[in-house]
Amino acid sequence: IAEGTIDMGEGDETNIGGAAYARTIRNARQDTTVKAIVLRINSGGGSALASEIIWREVSLAAQEKPLIVSMGDYAASGGYYIATPAHTIVAEPSTLTGSIGVFGMYVKTNDLMQKIGIQIDTVKTNTFSDFGSTTRDMNPREIAVITTSIDSIYATFKLRVSEGRNIPIDDVEQSAQGRIWSGTQALKLGLVDTLGSVLTATQIAAEQAGISDNYTI
Repeated sequence: IAEGTIDMGEGDETNIGGAAYARTIRNARQDTTVKAIVLRINSGGGSALASEIIWREVSLAAQEKPLIVSMGDYAASGGYYIATPAHTIVAEPSTLTGSIGVFGMYVKTNDLMQKIGIQIDTVKTNTFSDFGSTTRDMNPREIAVITTSIDSIYATFKLRVSEGRNIPIDDVEQSAQGRIWSGTQALKLGLVDTLGSVLTATQIAAEQAGISDNYTI
């Protein structure tokens, strides 16, 4: 079960830790007693890097055994990103699905610092030594670098969807741009395969593993 915000590290009861979940999926892939994997996702996304780390392990696992994704209330942004390699994606009719997009945030505190009487002095060895500093305005070159990074991550996201869902990249763009769809709409767009619950996903996994008559969870 992947529930919460996707972040780096081990995570906790409210966060999906990239390292911890990658390890869990890798262990399931390498465990010969595990015949199929059902990944239950209830996440609005988070870190792009942590999502990519989890995506890699999901992709590797899907190459070795049936891997079915079951979406809960929402599987958006990074939550959908990690679902894309699955053999079958099951969503509930009301599941908030997609949000194929990327955004970046920049916190600027220089006005606040002035209001509370804090003076910031900076000593640096080159123009960009303090890149990302929150105590000054960003210059156009820094904004261009961050914009390029966001565009690159967005392109990778669309590629993951295109390859995982077998959808032409131009069609992915029409469903992307950060928009969110219901499970019913996502089914029509090809972002999911069928509607149902986690029980539906489990039954599909058992059938694809050839153990539909005798299996345990």
